[in-house]
Amino acid sequence: MTDERTATRSAFLILGLILTHSLSYAWPMADEEVFAPMRAEMERSLKMRKDGFEPPYFLAYRLTDIRAMELSASFGALTDDDVQESRVLYVEARAGTRTLDNTDLGFQGWHMEAGKTSDSLRAQLWSLTDKAYKSALSGYLEKKAKRATELVVEELDDFSVEVSTIFFQPMPAPDVEAEKAGLAGLLSRVSAVFRDHPFVYESRATARRRWSRRYLLTSEGTRLAAEGMHVPGVLRVSAMTRASDGMRLDEMVSFTFRDRADIPPEEALLAAARRLAGQLDEARASPVQPPAAAPVILDPEVTSVLFHEALGHKLEGQRQRDPAHSQVFKDLVGKRILPEHLSFVDDPTLARFQGAPLSGHYLFDEEGVPAQRVVLVDHGVLRNFLMSRWPVKGFPKSNGHGRADPFRHPTGRMANIIVLAHRPVGIAALELRLREICRAKGKPYGFLLVGSFGGENPNLRRSAQTFEVNPRRVFRVDALSGAKTRVRGVKMAGTPLVLLDRIVAAGDDARLANEFVCGAESGHVPVGQIAPSVLISEAELQRIPEDRSVLPLLPSPFLGERGWKKEDGEKRDGR
Repeated sequence: MTDERTATRSAFLILGLILTHSLSYAWPMADEEVFAPMRAEMERSLKMRKDGFEPPYFLAYRLTDIRAMELSASFGALTDDDVQESRVLYVEARAGTRTLDNTDLGFQGWHMEAGKTSDSLRAQLWSLTDKAYKSALSGYLEKKAKRATELVVEELDDFSVEVSTIFFQPMPAPDVEAEKAGLAGLLSRVSAVFRDHPFVYESRATARRRWSRRYLLTSEGTRLAAEGMHVPGVLRVSAMTRASDGMRLDEMVSFTFRDRADIPPEEALLAAARRLAGQLDEARASPVQPPAAAPVILDPEVTSVLFHEALGHKLEGQRQRDPAHSQVFKDLVGKRILPEHLSFVDDPTLARFQGAPLSGHYLFDEEGVPAQRVVLVDHGVLRNFLMSRWPVKGFPKSNGHGRADPFRHPTGRMANIIVLAHRPVGIAALELRLREICRAKGKPYGFLLVGSFGGENPNLRRSAQTFEVNPRRVFRVDALSGAKTRVRGVKMAGTPLVLLDRIVAAGDDARLANEFVCGAESGHVPVGQIAPSVLISEAELQRIPEDRSVLPLLPSPFLGERGWKKEDGEKRDGR
């Protein structure tokens, strides 16, 4: 989920925003400076009509005002120091009626980089609304025309009726320079740890912080000014080495924060960096694991990737009415889709877990609907979907999960997913059970997967519904002795329904995986993920695509010639 090849992205992508490079205005703008031009243009635009057509039956204006800070250090030296700003204006128009309008899963409104004055905003709203209305008319006519040739199996409304919202959340201006001053030295000192480890070829300690304010005005009367959806600050330490055969090996550790008090003490960060270096050293000496099928234990982070990709995306409401999507669970409401000892919940109202701020927390979604805790699967039985204002069969209302990045139209998306174990056991019991299953199957060993670099599971029918996850660390567990051996070069793969059904036990070690941003049709949105370790009775480990390269020809410049020797073409740490 942190790999750029997957649908779920690291928070370090900053949501893919287009940012300028200077702080040129007071932030945030006064609410009335934004809403005054919005109200003026919306009042005019609701009377707009093209000959032979009705005015738009719905308009939404959204402005997201963003500031972002990025600091990075490598091997003890600060390498990046940047503060950026962006203002994104988004306009959505609907033509027709709630029963049939111009929207579908591919629908998007119109957006542009917003001006910094009321007059510039009003001019941009005039232009965007004109484009949005004309586009809505075209889309509406095209959609009606399709009804002449395409069979509509389920007659469903295109827009739900919801109560309008008026909400204003105070938001003081951040002291960006103070944040930078407090983090720059810390990052340099943490990254300097890797100077003492000559086998570390790349290292980075990075802190990113993003502040955003979201303004929403709709023709139904919703008026919202609140903190924008975004990942809290993220402090991440990462490093890379290569094994003697040239295989690239990466490790990372990250922490999320709302303020400086959430960041671990410096000594704890230094210790985390040293552990990371030790894990890389261990990986260099580990053997390459051949493909295998065996019982596996997934640690909490890997479990959260499994549930996010194999279940969460497939429970997004709008996918249930689009025949191009897999619709694996469309007709299974009220039926068992997980073992009965597991439940699956999404709760954007949850602000913190075990003291850490949750990335998927918000008060109102991008359509102005209040956030709601939703039990998706209850003791194994499917109960609900993640709903925006686009109804699906049996679910005509939103449940506060209409989410989008600043550039796109909201759809039903995950926020804070939670895997609940109703009969949890300790990790030692999970490992004993793993070994028992191995012996019963005649397997010499099982596996323990720790941490994740990302996962992937296609959602379209034209693609095979296969799930894969790239673990950060893999351990082979001996079926007889329980001894663990670090191995490398493999990922876990399988089909979602089979993998989920093979979960035979879950741990009591629920933990937060929090620094992720999820990408789908409505853009990149932050998610929090809480899950325990789980035991799967059998899964497949496959070879990963390999990045192999010749090792550096010279030793680390930070140690000079000390501590190095060359044997059989391999550089080693000579401690």
